[in-house]
Amino acid sequence: MSGKKKNNAITAVPFYRQSFGGDEYREIKDTIQSGWVTTGKKTKMLEEAIAGYLGSKYTIATNSCTSAMHLLLSASGIKAGDEVVTTPYTFASTSEAILYTGAKPVYVDIDYETLNLTPEATAQKIGRKTRALLPVHIAGFPLDMTSFSKLARSKKVKLFDDAAHAIGTSYKGKKIGSIGDGSAFSFYATKNLTTGEGGMVSTQNKRFAEKIRLLSLHGMSKGAWKRYSAGGSWRYDISELGYKYNMSDLVASLGLAQFKKFDSFQKKRTTAAARYIDNLSNFDAIKLPTVPNIASGSTHAWHLFLMRLRLDRLKIDRDQFIEEIKKYNIGISVHFIPLFYQSYYATRFKLTPKQFPNADLAFQEVITLPLYPDIKRAEIDYVCDAVGQICKKYRR
Repeated sequence: MSGKKKNNAITAVPFYRQSFGGDEYREIKDTIQSGWVTTGKKTKMLEEAIAGYLGSKYTIATNSCTSAMHLLLSASGIKAGDEVVTTPYTFASTSEAILYTGAKPVYVDIDYETLNLTPEATAQKIGRKTRALLPVHIAGFPLDMTSFSKLARSKKVKLFDDAAHAIGTSYKGKKIGSIGDGSAFSFYATKNLTTGEGGMVSTQNKRFAEKIRLLSLHGMSKGAWKRYSAGGSWRYDISELGYKYNMSDLVASLGLAQFKKFDSFQKKRTTAAARYIDNLSNFDAIKLPTVPNIASGSTHAWHLFLMRLRLDRLKIDRDQFIEEIKKYNIGISVHFIPLFYQSYYATRFKLTPKQFPNADLAFQEVITLPLYPDIKRAEIDYVCDAVGQICKKYRR
């Protein structure tokens, strides 16, 4: 659905709009007509394309980012009794992947400005049971991977990063996915590159990659492609307890078509984010997202545009602001509801907002505005105008 117009004026903007066209339809049609829709050559083609883009030696396609993170942790031997240091300011999947292994997530408060974990705060939570770090590149803003890598080496723990938002993010000239022990990407419906549902593991370690690939499909020595394609053999061995985490060719075909346009998508996202920043900088009740130092070779993927409210300058709170902006038919969201506000995590791990003051304050302020490759300049201007009118009306 596109932004509605009345007399050539925008009157509504959806939170998200897919960028699908003929390329996607043709790629999917080709897969269906081939007669092979499960894991096969199209999945391999997508893995090779993403590996080349990231500068990664090995990539393994999965059915989600959650499963990709679970594979990273499982393949590294993390188990019950171990601990993994992570953030409470993320979607639940980051912690779910840890819990699936039987390990315990240990939570660190975020940096108020970037919403990411810092190596300094993370270091304070590393204990004798810690086996890995699992920070998140929130919204596509890069973590300090140099310092995190040094920290992981000094403490002899693994560094895995939840890169669900970070396809397209760079850190000091290197793509996220080519640094650390392994990264997990998401190709969910609203991500910068989508397969509808899907994910991918990226790693530089051959033996680690082989273990992950084995675990991703029941621990089988051969997938369906090697068993049933020409020259394949029906025999296989199951050498480990694995999972059903493989990506299908039908899903991968959508990703292949999206990948051909990915650079264009990223340029459009960056341009849209710049327009938001330019427009919203006029309002002193708005706090803009932190932008990385481009001169250093670091870039923001702009998966999300997280506007924050300066509540001390407004007569209304974040929830009331959302109700006001909805009156303009603008689709918005909130990223994220921290885990200390989720009953399962708050109860099981005895989490409270007071333990994480930066994450709690950020949550009270944040509103996620519409951002996608096909958003129009007039739609961004409409959103910003609505934000400005609400700020003016409720200025303290």
